[in-house]
Amino acid sequence: MQNRKKLSGAAAKQIFLGEENEINILFALGKFGWLSQSQLASYCGNSVQTIRHILRRMMNDKLIWTETYNDSPGVKAFALTRKGASLLKKGHQGNSLEKVSTFYKSRGFLSNFEHQYHRHLANEFLIALQSEQIELGSHVVSNVKSEHEIQTLKNTANSIFQCVPDSLVLTTDMTLLIIEIENSARGISQHAGSLSHWLEVFAERYEQDGYYSDSLRSLFKELVNEDDEGSFDYPDFENVEQIFVCRNEAIFRNIWRKVERVTAAYPTCRDNISYFVLPKKQHWHNIFLGIEPRFHDELETRELMIRGSERHKYTADRRQQIVEELNATGASRSLLAKQHNISVSTLDRWRREFLRSI
Repeated sequence: MQNRKKLSGAAAKQIFLGEENEINILFALGKFGWLSQSQLASYCGNSVQTIRHILRRMMNDKLIWTETYNDSPGVKAFALTRKGASLLKKGHQGNSLEKVSTFYKSRGFLSNFEHQYHRHLANEFLIALQSEQIELGSHVVSNVKSEHEIQTLKNTANSIFQCVPDSLVLTTDMTLLIIEIENSARGISQHAGSLSHWLEVFAERYEQDGYYSDSLRSLFKELVNEDDEGSFDYPDFENVEQIFVCRNEAIFRNIWRKVERVTAAYPTCRDNISYFVLPKKQHWHNIFLGIEPRFHDELETRELMIRGSERHKYTADRRQQIVEELNATGASRSLLAKQHNISVSTLDRWRREFLRSI
């Protein structure tokens, strides 16, 4: 950090703002693990151009490292070096973090993480919430736990929720938002870890008590207060909501059907379940701009489900014809599925049905 004693006026103010931005960037990277340039700009409340200059200076000082995301149009992720992590730990802001990670040991730090876009989506969603790009009714965000932080608390989270959420958000009215990022189209049975265990416990407790509540003492330790007599005040959350961020409509329909099945015996809890459905094209910047939440039992949500079902509806004869085409030509499953506007998993299911009928 530069010495401001010899400076005054506008020059001293400019140096101070630059140092403040550097501290904010160090804290953001310590909290989220890694972030893109546009995410850092949103988090710090600065323009991309301003952040670009600061990042360049921090890289020259060897405080941060950068690498390009896989399958991206040149979008870079930034992470802390050992020097940057050490500087953050020495500062006051680093005390609120469970763990400060560094990825400097390997030039390919992102290569250790298979689902890079999943983490990118999770980080983008939390930053959009904090910057109020996303509105969730009257909720105002007070604290967030990123996917990076959740992984250091996964045993604690699992004991409370019977699963490990992708992100957690606490609002000023003490509502806990549990966020699941659904980035890939998996079969319904494969969503058991993020759906069945948690939703069944939630639904049962919500039906009995009208709300789901537990202690925040182990999840948000920064909110635990100690009085003059050495007693601790452990805050509780008043309610909980489940949010699914779905990469596209096909994934949304998959998740919606699973939620409908799991909560069939407890319909009142579905008021606390919502979805963010992304457009089909993959985006890397301002992903959630203009996207509104869809609630499980909302009429528009059910209409979206119906439209999707009708679009992929085929008669038994037509399904058999498509399967025979696959078997006879040896065509690519993905290309054939795309040609008939269905998913590969749907095509595989038709194939199994056809084999059982023989």
